[in-house]
Amino acid sequence: MDIEIRWPGSVADSRIFDNSYLSHNYEGALAELGTTPLATGEDMEENIPAFILGDSAYRNSRHLITTYKVSKCDADGSVRHLNFRLSKARYHVENAFGLLKGRFQIFEKPLRCAAEDLPFALHLIASICVLHNFLIDVQDQVREGEIPMQEIEEQLQNGGDGEDGEDGEDDIDENINGERGLAEGEVTRQALLRHIRWLDELE
Repeated sequence: MDIEIRWPGSVADSRIFDNSYLSHNYEGALAELGTTPLATGEDMEENIPAFILGDSAYRNSRHLITTYKVSKCDADGSVRHLNFRLSKARYHVENAFGLLKGRFQIFEKPLRCAAEDLPFALHLIASICVLHNFLIDVQDQVREGEIPMQEIEEQLQNGGDGEDGEDGEDDIDENINGERGLAEGEVTRQALLRHIRWLDELE
């Protein structure tokens, strides 16, 4: 639905996202979708806004929910439970890239044309993504690159999604912005956590 091309692989994911078209438009688009009620206790509900799901390399916010780092999961069973659920959902993204690579095996190795003609390489990647979406629309099936669910389950059991942000973006709201950052950045994820704590108490 949205791709960002032109960045070297050495650039942090969070920086790429912050400079992307999606970063400047997703909050307004998701706000138009409204909210969904979610039980967080006996006869208690909280309204959860539509959100994008990302790994811990990104900055957590109202409409961008990130997984927790492993250190936080180890300290709290409910955090680990929520992280498991978020990470399991996020692996659909990994499968999407696996399907793309399975269909277009040119992505199995670095593109030699990127070193010789960068603009051509960018157009090539964009064109392949457009063609990939067309093949999805006409229901052309490809499964070679899909990640087996058993492999996903094993990775999640070993401590979350396995992608801690190198630049520590996951902790920015809490450690730098203090209470204000926690209120703005954690409101949605904390509501999800209250839902999980309530479920854990029922078990």
